[in-house]
Amino acid sequence: MAAEDRGPAGVGRRVRAARKLHPNLGQRQLADRMHVSVSLVRQVEQGRKPASPAFVAAAARALNLTVYDLYEQPSPQFGTEREGIAELETAVIAGPALATDDPPSPLDTLARAVATVAELQRKSRYDRSSAAMPDLLAALHTTAAHAHAGAEAERAHALLTHLYQCVTICLHRMGSPLAGQAAERAATAAGSSGDPLLAALCEGEIGLPLMHRGAYGAAERLAATGRRLAEAEPTGPAALTVRGYLHLRSAILSARSGDRATSDAHLAEAADCARILEPGADFYDTAFDPANVTIHSVAAAVELGDGATALSRNTPLPPNTLASRKGHHHVDLARAALLHGRRDQVLIELNNARALAPQLTRYHPQVHETVITLAHQDRRRSDSLATFARWAGIQL
Repeated sequence: MAAEDRGPAGVGRRVRAARKLHPNLGQRQLADRMHVSVSLVRQVEQGRKPASPAFVAAAARALNLTVYDLYEQPSPQFGTEREGIAELETAVIAGPALATDDPPSPLDTLARAVATVAELQRKSRYDRSSAAMPDLLAALHTTAAHAHAGAEAERAHALLTHLYQCVTICLHRMGSPLAGQAAERAATAAGSSGDPLLAALCEGEIGLPLMHRGAYGAAERLAATGRRLAEAEPTGPAALTVRGYLHLRSAILSARSGDRATSDAHLAEAADCARILEPGADFYDTAFDPANVTIHSVAAAVELGDGATALSRNTPLPPNTLASRKGHHHVDLARAALLHGRRDQVLIELNNARALAPQLTRYHPQVHETVITLAHQDRRRSDSLATFARWAGIQL
């Protein structure tokens, strides 16, 4: 058995298996198609280096696959935790067709229900939020369809926008290809919300699934459009939040494109926006603040493959930082530690992420890539690594 065919099955082995289905497609030919070095392709296929999101997106395009194919998402191994996803996907496809002739629900009641779902999302409880959202989408579409013009209709559409934003994040985290359609539903609803800044934010948010697929140019154009729409509104905390939030999106997009200078410029713009905001400000449930800029500055360095810079940018986060954001941050710190050769720190960071946001950590494809690479590099796998791998459903 070849070395590449031994060990746990990660993206590298799937890339190799898919490549061998194409006649005359060796590692060099695949590297040329992906615009990366043949050394990188070889290391990823052998499990000696984790497949970054940019690598996965480029490999998927070169092999006529999707990122979901290479990540094996959605994973069937945690079926009970994903029971609500199929019904939620159906609700997203139906959209306005969910509206019925039933009497509309009171907007205050719907607002409380949306707030409950949003709180579940902040805690990365996607199993519970996904179960609640289909019926709530139907109720909101029904109420929006029956609402009279004016403030009542605008509020109904603003609530619908917020819920579709939650749906987008949930489907994205759970590896559903319908996250993009949910983001478009949010943008459509925002157009009737009477809030141009919410519409600007949702325009940029359509780019999240595109970023996941490696369509960085299209995602950046959407983020830039959102910023231009926000800049056309009077400057204030809400406008600064939207602009800064979308600068952070562009910082990651630029990093995945390998453009360090542009990524750093977007981070600087975001930091300027955050510096003006009052501590604890949270507009449009973005949690945009200086801590969020720190989180993204670390993430951008990781996407650039610079573990040393990522670790040097890390500073303690405020206690009130959302657990889901801190969990994602520790996943990035684990990736940075692996890139920088600090293997003893990798598992510490992964366990920190698990404690803060277990469901997010369990499903995160870069967690799987990090664990698989760490296992490949360490001939004698520790009990702690094996225990974490079993919890995450990773076969070592």
